[in-house]
Amino acid sequence: MFNKSLLMSELVLKQLNATQLAKMLNISKATLSKKLNSKSEFSLDEIQQIGNIIGKEKVLDIFFAK
Repeated sequence: MFNKSLLMSELVLKQLNATQLAKMLNISKATLSKKLNSKSEFSLDEIQQIGNIIGKEKVLDIFFAK
């Protein structure tokens, strides 16, 4: 399970929205929505790409914190 609130707040700090993130991940808005709502999982490649966008240290808190 990941921390959706933290991911969304980090996107706001980077002045990005979900549509822009979907484009950066090369996935559709619908696919991103499924991932954000825990109906599908983020792939390791997508997590790495998000780390490149918002910072690798933040990805640990978003995707791997307990």
